[in-house]
Amino acid sequence: MNRCAPYLRIVAGMFAVIFLWLAFLYVIYGDVAGFFFMLVVGCGLGYLAVGRLIRDRRARTKAESEALAARAEAGHRAFLAGDPAAFALPPEPTPRQPVRRGVVVAAAGAALFVIFGIITDIQNGLEDPNEPDSTTTSAPPTSASSSRTAETTAPTRMSSTAAPTTSSTTLSAPTTTTDVAAAEATPTAVMPYVRCMDLQAAQDTIQSAGVFYSRSVDATGQGRTQIVDRNWVVVAQSPAPGAIVGEGDAVLSVVKEGERGDCS
Repeated sequence: MNRCAPYLRIVAGMFAVIFLWLAFLYVIYGDVAGFFFMLVVGCGLGYLAVGRLIRDRRARTKAESEALAARAEAGHRAFLAGDPAAFALPPEPTPRQPVRRGVVVAAAGAALFVIFGIITDIQNGLEDPNEPDSTTTSAPPTSASSSRTAETTAPTRMSSTAAPTTSSTTLSAPTTTTDVAAAEATPTAVMPYVRCMDLQAAQDTIQSAGVFYSRSVDATGQGRTQIVDRNWVVVAQSPAPGAIVGEGDAVLSVVKEGERGDCS
């Protein structure tokens, strides 16, 4: 059992870090109950992993301090009594047991496994632990495909209706100084066609058109955060290409690269 104890502590420490990471995700998504549950479990596993080591180190340090104080007291008494033993060298300290190579390898492997999992989770957009996997849901891809169908027909409708509406509005509505000042103060641009681009390229294209700020949402409805923009693909855009947009008006619906409906 003593030979297996270090490996069991490594496993407990690995799962402690995993549960603490899940607690961090629950904080991001506002689940207080899940956060406290994961925090308690993670702290308990962490205590199982390092609690014994901390207790043993404290006990060893206390024993060494007490032994040093006892030797000093004995030497002082021997010196006062004229005993030559007072001038003898102190005994050598008890050597510590070396750490086994297998334990070091297992600890390094567990640390790499946890680090790789956290990095992968960040690159995938910090998925909500309460939401099911997107590969098991069928409704989100349907909504994404319907939005793409609506986008395909939107430019055709605009080409026949947008110009007359704009001209009639210009002829009928008088222009005032307040309207001109407001139009000059608010940047506007023509919405470009950005579907099937990665999110970073789509944002750059919209900025090049003249509007700096655009929004992105998870097209699957899971509410995932887009951490690395280049890992996401635009599957729908609002408004349609050719419309006039201002700051924050452009909304891009995205899915992760490699998911169903990513235009591949």
